[in-house]
Amino acid sequence: MENLRSELDPITLEMLWRRLVSIVVELGSTLRRTSFSTVVRDSGDYGCAILDAKARLLAQTPDSTPGLCGPLGTMLQRMLDFHPPSTLEEGDVIIGNDPWVGAGHHNDISIMLPVFHQGTLIGYVMTCCHHADIGGRRATTESRDNYEEGLRIPMLKLYRKGQMNRDVLAFIEGNVRSHETVVGDMGAQVSSCYVGAERMRELCAEMAWPDLQVLADEIVDRSEAVTRAEIRKLPSGTYRNDVKIDIVGGETLLMRTAVTIAGDEIIIDFTGSSPQVKPAINCTLSYTTANSVFGVICLLNLPVSVNEGTFRPIKVIAEEGSILNCRFPAPVFGRTAIGNFLPDLIYQALATAAPDRVCANAGATPMWGQYLFGKRRDGAEFGPLNVSSGGMGARAGQDGISCLAFPYNVGNTPVEVTESEVPLIVEERSLWEDSAGPGKFRGGFGQKYVLRSLDGELGPVGDVLASFRGGRFIYPPAGVLGGGDAPNGFLSIRGTSDDAGRQVIVQAGDRIVSHIPGGGGYGDPRERDREALETDIENGLISLEHARKFYGYEEKPHTAAGSA
Repeated sequence: MENLRSELDPITLEMLWRRLVSIVVELGSTLRRTSFSTVVRDSGDYGCAILDAKARLLAQTPDSTPGLCGPLGTMLQRMLDFHPPSTLEEGDVIIGNDPWVGAGHHNDISIMLPVFHQGTLIGYVMTCCHHADIGGRRATTESRDNYEEGLRIPMLKLYRKGQMNRDVLAFIEGNVRSHETVVGDMGAQVSSCYVGAERMRELCAEMAWPDLQVLADEIVDRSEAVTRAEIRKLPSGTYRNDVKIDIVGGETLLMRTAVTIAGDEIIIDFTGSSPQVKPAINCTLSYTTANSVFGVICLLNLPVSVNEGTFRPIKVIAEEGSILNCRFPAPVFGRTAIGNFLPDLIYQALATAAPDRVCANAGATPMWGQYLFGKRRDGAEFGPLNVSSGGMGARAGQDGISCLAFPYNVGNTPVEVTESEVPLIVEERSLWEDSAGPGKFRGGFGQKYVLRSLDGELGPVGDVLASFRGGRFIYPPAGVLGGGDAPNGFLSIRGTSDDAGRQVIVQAGDRIVSHIPGGGGYGDPRERDREALETDIENGLISLEHARKFYGYEEKPHTAAGSA
């Protein structure tokens, strides 16, 4: 094997490395094209990965949700605890959804396929998808413990030697409402895993390798070295940041962050953050780690794709029993209400240490969306997750991006998809004027999003059960390095202001109005380029009053025609 490694020249290494990345991209395409649900097919709430025989991440889908991709390694380790590699056979498929080693709540189901080449285990293919229905209470932060939140799937064999385990399938079908969609998406996950396995075998055959370890070792070792070298460019020290976050019911939590740069390592310590809470917004350590590491990887802007080597120099600490490392059986369904904030917290801490690498708070944090459950006039039930995002924070030298999901990386659900899936109409979807935090570089704009439940023949049968995701109702998306805050979020149902998390009955004619914040600003607003400011005014994105108040804008006096 050492001889093989010495023959892996830089050009071949680069080609094969990119080949692995293209394989996981193909996995993602297969999954989306064969999925049944809008949340996977249209919003992209999934993750795929290839891991080597040592259970080390080699490549993951670049357009996926970090909260789903990031924990695939810990999920694989737990699967192998129950099903050691020596007991796995070709055609076995393992399924599980433990939030404490996976993506943080039951809705995210992981499926793993061990890959064999000429009788030798050469690695693993994994997928994780968000399933809008997993039984239990429907999409609410009101669950009192983990048992109320739906079906808990142990690490089981969904397939044995290529044969479906009907017992496992039966208890899944018997515990979820939309079993056709859930089982359909599970089938899409298995299909994509088989595509990945076939491509991995093809690569071994082409290179006349017994396995992938020569390539895997080079990828992991080189990536770790590159990551450590990039960390060494940052000034050593410990940088702190305390932030208050509002949650359902108006309660306030404290998020305490200490980021230590020590030579070629980064340690993120959340010690001192609030204890776990009764609402179902607690984060497991696996989910906290995934979002935190993703934030650091973005900050480092590495020239290599994410893999085990890029993770190694980054460590995450959170006290057990805290909001970021909750104890079982804490309720965790709405963990995005907390976990999505983590990159922002890290950037605020490192703003003075790495001003050219951070961005202001994202108005898209936390995720905004609506779960909508009911029955159509044709008798079909519906239950999609409809996602709509706010703006990203501004960066050094660049304005924030409008209506972009960060850090959860889920696409805005198209209006056409929403209106075809549920008997509601989208009355308005527009950029929200003055929603961007002011700055030398302004934040991205948020959006106004208005849904109305239809009545009559076009409406649902009976009421619609809805649950809402969102936040920033009290504490706005903060600017950085002199940049201004974006406005608070706003949600109303039937004209009454509300916050997110609870289940609500929506009746015919009811309107759901969401004002989703933009991102915070970067730098002193009075230093903003005048032409850029006037372009925003002309486009109706910034009002004259806002420009005067925050940017010190003064209109140029008009010169009379023909005057000297």
